[in-house]
Amino acid sequence: MKVEMVGDESESLEDTGQGSGSGRGEPEPVLGPPENLPMFRQAVVAGVGITLPETFGRLAFVELDQPKRNLTIPISIEQAGIISGLLQGIKAPRPMMGDLFCEVMVAYDFSVAVVQITGRENGVYFAQITFTSASGRPKIFPCRPSDGVILALGQPLPVPILIDEDLFDRVQAGA
Repeated sequence: MKVEMVGDESESLEDTGQGSGSGRGEPEPVLGPPENLPMFRQAVVAGVGITLPETFGRLAFVELDQPKRNLTIPISIEQAGIISGLLQGIKAPRPMMGDLFCEVMVAYDFSVAVVQITGRENGVYFAQITFTSASGRPKIFPCRPSDGVILALGQPLPVPILIDEDLFDRVQAGA
């Protein structure tokens, strides 16, 4: 394709498809991080509980750093019981699903690297969990926040729990 330059120099240039911008001498935009990239804050599990007559449990987190905001999310009563046992160091008489999965992780040499609580839509919280292994790159899977916390608490070493800062801001704003 021939491109005619308009201006002082009127020579033709062959367009190789590797030019910059729109082909009109405009510079290509500088690429950087997306503007809507979420900011995550590290948090710890502050507690878990059930308040009757509610039919669900609540999982509470607190930021590690200032301003030490809180976030509480609803979880099933069964998972509230499992997390409570993990926090207290109580071992179930039979392996629960999280126990089984943690044993499989040890057997196949992979572990939980991080749990991220990524968002909320219509009252439902979303998360993702990142697994690492000695022989490969990290793998990320979507999960329920409570499942991610159960697997994180079942690891021999502490696993970071990261929460999208927007979720803390929504709580502060009452949304």
